[in-house]
Amino acid sequence: MTHYSPTAKTLALLPKFTGFLSFLGSTYIFQDVVIHRKTVHRVYHRLVLGLSCSDIIASIVNILSTWPIPEGSDGVYLASGTTQTCTAQGFFNELGNLATPLYNASLCVYYVLVIRDGWKEDQIRTTAEPLMHLIPIIVAFTIAILGIPFTLYNNSGWLCWIASYPGKCEGDTCTRGEHADIFRWVHYAIIWSAILSVTVGMYSIYRKVRDEERIQSQEMDEDAVRRGGKSKKVAIQAGLFVGALYLTWIFTTITRIYQITTGNGNFVLLLLMAIFFPLQGFFNCIIYLRPRYLRTKSRNRDAPMRRLLYLTLYHESHPIHGLQLNRSDSGEGATNGYRLRPRETEEEWRRRRSSTASFYSIRNSGSNPVPRLNDTDEASCAINTVMAVASVSDYNNTKANETEGQDDSMVAVEEPSVDSDAMEAVEESSVDSDAAVPPPAVQDTIW
Repeated sequence: MTHYSPTAKTLALLPKFTGFLSFLGSTYIFQDVVIHRKTVHRVYHRLVLGLSCSDIIASIVNILSTWPIPEGSDGVYLASGTTQTCTAQGFFNELGNLATPLYNASLCVYYVLVIRDGWKEDQIRTTAEPLMHLIPIIVAFTIAILGIPFTLYNNSGWLCWIASYPGKCEGDTCTRGEHADIFRWVHYAIIWSAILSVTVGMYSIYRKVRDEERIQSQEMDEDAVRRGGKSKKVAIQAGLFVGALYLTWIFTTITRIYQITTGNGNFVLLLLMAIFFPLQGFFNCIIYLRPRYLRTKSRNRDAPMRRLLYLTLYHESHPIHGLQLNRSDSGEGATNGYRLRPRETEEEWRRRRSSTASFYSIRNSGSNPVPRLNDTDEASCAINTVMAVASVSDYNNTKANETEGQDDSMVAVEEPSVDSDAMEAVEESSVDSDAAVPPPAVQDTIW
């Protein structure tokens, strides 16, 4: 009976659990974007979708861990595959783990264009987005495919990747993967280039947000404050995605450098790599859900944490949130002609309808319950506006109920459009919590 070291068992088993968490996170993002198809029309969501797809591939590789490694490999726990299964795992390992950081770089470029350069959604879609997808896909597929004829994919410890066979062989003494060292350097050069570009992009975003805050403090302009606040929120979201990239690759990078310089492995570094390297999809999912969690928390201030997390997992168009859409034309909190409001009971609807009818009939009867501000045309217009809102409130509610569940209403709930479509697609929580869910008593008079 073969005995395996604790290190071998840990490296074989641990990535299965962390990889499964990452798989769940990326799969959740995938289904959330695809099921609500309207969101796929946004550049941001398409980039997140590409990032999730590449991470799903990498997560499956990590879940398999040592299983595809040829059976009988020395010191490898649970190895039960063949050379062919090892080659297949190595191919998808290289494909997923190259495309994921490159998609992170594309996402960072998107943030830079939106926050620093102020590009609109249409401009990004037509000019920059094709390259944001083509570069990760073409580079990842090219390197991954080249590994097949060069027989690069072999046992590298706890999964199949670019490695020589037998281990530590050189040149002609290698049966397979004699050019493994060259391709490993190419692999890490691509990864580190992506991380460097992300770092530079985040620094430029930081400088832009800092300059906007300085302008706000000097001018105290409401529009500048609103834009600056929105940019800061998006910058935080961008920083979290970048932080997930750093956390995923930092221990892998340190481990590889240590192995190259010393020729040996370090158990602590290998353990940290096995924990954090497969977790990017899990981190991405938490960051992706963060704006929705903040909105859910603002509407359910007294709810326990467990309830908030449960609600966050459901898209905001789901009936569990108790929200419906009210038609409106403009105003703070109105998004694409709709606003969020608490779902009314039948009794509340009848009481509000009765109140509205009474107000309108009293106004027509000659009594004047509305305070007369002054005799200017502006005051008369304001009073007439209130009357017009009251008279059509029931019609608007009916139309809102008819449109609920349609694709446009999904967009209205998930991505309010107040300023820039590109900005809103990322930030997704720009509407203040109090504005997003106005009190029922004043819903129909806020335009």
